[in-house]
Amino acid sequence: MSQLAADTGIDLQNEKLGRDPVFYWIASIVAAFILLPVFALDYGLFESTSDEFLAAMGWSSRNVAWLWFGLPLLLLVRPKLAQNKYHKKRHYMDIGYSAFCILFTLISSWATGNGLGYGTILLFIALGCVITLAYARLEYLGGDVFVIGSLVTIVGLITTFILYPSIAIFVPMFQDEMGNFVAWQFIDILSQKQIVQIILNSMMLGTSVGVTATFFGLIFAIYSTRIAVRSAFIARIFSILPIVTPPFVVGLGVTLMLGRSGYVTELMVDWFGLEHTNWLYGFTGIWMAQVLAFAPMSFMILDGAMKSLHPSLEEASYTLRANRYQTFFNVVIPLLKPALANSFLIIFVQSLADFSNPLVLGGSFDVLATQIYFYIAGAQLDYASASTLGAVLLIFSLAIFVVQYLWIGKRSYVTISGKSYRGDVQPLPNSLRIFVSITLYVWMAFNVLLYGSIVYGSFTVNWGVDYTLTLANYVNLFGMGFGEGAWPSLISTMTYAGIAAPITATFGLLIAYIVVRQQFHGKKVVEFVTMLCFAVPGTVAGVSYILAFNDAPVYLTGTAAIVVISMVMRNVPVGIRAGVAGLGQLDKSLDEASLSLRADSFKTIMNILIPLLRPAILSSLIYSFVRAMTTVSAIIFLVTPETRVATSYILNRVEDGEYGIAIAYGSLLIFVMLAIILTFDFLVGEARISRSKAKHQD
Repeated sequence: MSQLAADTGIDLQNEKLGRDPVFYWIASIVAAFILLPVFALDYGLFESTSDEFLAAMGWSSRNVAWLWFGLPLLLLVRPKLAQNKYHKKRHYMDIGYSAFCILFTLISSWATGNGLGYGTILLFIALGCVITLAYARLEYLGGDVFVIGSLVTIVGLITTFILYPSIAIFVPMFQDEMGNFVAWQFIDILSQKQIVQIILNSMMLGTSVGVTATFFGLIFAIYSTRIAVRSAFIARIFSILPIVTPPFVVGLGVTLMLGRSGYVTELMVDWFGLEHTNWLYGFTGIWMAQVLAFAPMSFMILDGAMKSLHPSLEEASYTLRANRYQTFFNVVIPLLKPALANSFLIIFVQSLADFSNPLVLGGSFDVLATQIYFYIAGAQLDYASASTLGAVLLIFSLAIFVVQYLWIGKRSYVTISGKSYRGDVQPLPNSLRIFVSITLYVWMAFNVLLYGSIVYGSFTVNWGVDYTLTLANYVNLFGMGFGEGAWPSLISTMTYAGIAAPITATFGLLIAYIVVRQQFHGKKVVEFVTMLCFAVPGTVAGVSYILAFNDAPVYLTGTAAIVVISMVMRNVPVGIRAGVAGLGQLDKSLDEASLSLRADSFKTIMNILIPLLRPAILSSLIYSFVRAMTTVSAIIFLVTPETRVATSYILNRVEDGEYGIAIAYGSLLIFVMLAIILTFDFLVGEARISRSKAKHQD
């Protein structure tokens, strides 16, 4: 309270001197109107001509921008409702009027078709700061300007880049080619026999992959927690593989082994007289590639659940004369139900959203993700059908997400109490140990052959025809100078990922701090909406960004900004979870002690929380960077020849039948990202060991 009183005294002194902060924000609005283009520039800030730049300036002619930037000026002449600026009615009027100006600008821009320019961004920032000041003076959230400003920023970004695109994908469902409203067009689309079959294909594939990948994930989790003496290496391999493997690479590796010209297929033809060599392409091939890609994800979920089971329950089962089989299937498996259900639902959504494997191995077996891509990138552009299928995919994913969030999240399967007794892990039945071990060894052997084929195939002239070793694929990629081959896409990808990763980590940590450490109305809504990024499939996200940002009020399609924004929004839940997990281990009394010493929230975060959360932040940073490097399903719709990324370059090579070059690029990315992760892991591990030694010496 003393700090608030001191701050209030300073503000009252500023009021007497006529230095209300609102005045400076209004001045910045005027400066933005004069100096910056308020309408969108078709060719950007640096490539537009002087005439185009002048036409985008709001003052160059009579237009609606005079209202956009004129309305906030009324804040300077608002009536004095009290002797000072701390009267509640005045603050509520600032909030309501600023929100009205923002909505008016957006609606009028949409109605007139004028895209918003750089000046309008500053307009929104200034009005957001006015709203922040008003809430702070109302002592909302303790009057902490940083916390309130962070919350306003989070709500604005979530609304703009998550909610708005998710709603925009439904609009073309009700519009014909001329833009006229057609109420029941989506029913006509969904009633087509082809579309019904595609939906059924996707559901069948997702269910099969979900069950199979969860089964293998359980096998690996059992081995790593109950059989292997040293399981860290195996666990690390299975957790890294899906992260560092670029899209298309698993599908291409399966093709090298089992495709028409695969060496396994050739052996089966020679030894067993196999006649049907085209069996891989379709449901079987997609199912196999997706299980290989997603089983490690299931393993990571189930491995943590297995480690959290309390052994005393198994001991209690044995004392009641249950044998090992009865204990495993009647005690262990029921306790794993939420993790098993969680694994199945996540894998199901991932299978529905997967774009790369069905494109490589689908053949005539069409699924939702690839069909949406063909509607957007095919010969006949069909936004209505793409929107309808995207909406179906989004509804499936959101329904599963809601079930997972509301039902599984509220079920109680607590096995660890406050008692200190831990107990010993009991051995598994011998036959189960043998089955699990053999299954894992077969899986590992298959993966060694798969990734070995990928690496070896990148050095061959033409797989299936000429196995002569050559460096031609790598020369075509990187041997013709920085302006040719794969260099432009690699440099662009690393640049975009390098920009997106710190933004992702910072934004995720900020959301985690607001959600974990602050109490306010609508907290659950903010938490739920931010986690929607996990539920929205990448294909749907890409299509929704095209539909949302290819027209007024916001033009972003074709720019590098939309690629970076897509990377950030797709990976921000990673930063949120890292921040939530890290903050959950830090007692809130640390924050309270800092605040009691008159440090504001910003200083508390910078000087107290960030040093303690450094490993979690760095993990989020590296993971976000790697995920941004390998993302494809969302940004494949957003890139242009000027903003091409590595995964789109690989896709183009696959579509052209240049599998050797595609595999070479994918192999290089695997080794580069694996080196990044292992180096970071080594450095962080060394830091932890050093801290542990220092603690023991003390």
